[in-house]
Amino acid sequence: MKTLLSIIAFFFTVHFTTAQTTLHGKPIGDPAKILKDGMSLAYYNRDYLKTSEDFKAYNTSGQPINKNEFFRQFATGNYLPMRLHSKSGNYYQLYKLAPSVSEDVHSVLQSYGQNGYKHFKMEGKRLPGLNYTDINGEVYKSHNTKGKIVVIKCWFLHCQACNEEIPALNNLVDQYKNRKDIVFVSLAFDPVDKLKAYMKTHVFKYALAHVPESYIEKQLGTNEYPTHYVVDKNGLIAKVVNNADELTVALKTEAAK
Repeated sequence: MKTLLSIIAFFFTVHFTTAQTTLHGKPIGDPAKILKDGMSLAYYNRDYLKTSEDFKAYNTSGQPINKNEFFRQFATGNYLPMRLHSKSGNYYQLYKLAPSVSEDVHSVLQSYGQNGYKHFKMEGKRLPGLNYTDINGEVYKSHNTKGKIVVIKCWFLHCQACNEEIPALNNLVDQYKNRKDIVFVSLAFDPVDKLKAYMKTHVFKYALAHVPESYIEKQLGTNEYPTHYVVDKNGLIAKVVNNADELTVALKTEAAK
């Protein structure tokens, strides 16, 4: 196994060296270690794959490519987006996986890539069905949110990750409490009575609205929870992300416009 990893590491080292002349920094780690199993890849994804943020991409030859082509190749599961060290921005280079990389790792990469590609393709499109009534009777529609940034969380009550991020989301609401042009709405498919009971025992500073599960999964196309949408002042999707850290960056970018 050590010999195999050494061969893979040599392959990537040679590849990095030949492509480095046009790039902005060296890779942040050893691709062979990142690709050794699903857990290592998951840690890399958590810490370094920030593809919801602004970035520039290169193909396997070190030539610049646009984001659509980057995500198209990433979504095949045959390429690892390798984060490059840089103080001037976010940069990734695609590296083709060696034949020895396991099918499990291919599958995980494909899942990451397809999710990122789906979110990227939603940017600039109008959010469908923006017509919600929260548990307190407040209505949010296209006409009364025009000119406002709408931050939407899709979740359900028994989603552990959805609950764990609520303190961070409350902090985000507090950060923008003086911005009357930013509203925070959460959409859950749990029954209204259960949503009301939840809010009596939990502090969540978003408005909370019941919507059918079919709306979230079919109209919005969301089947991963939590998922967050940042909708711009024209009702167009600016960014789709899956955690509070990414949401913080996305909202900061949109709020600065």
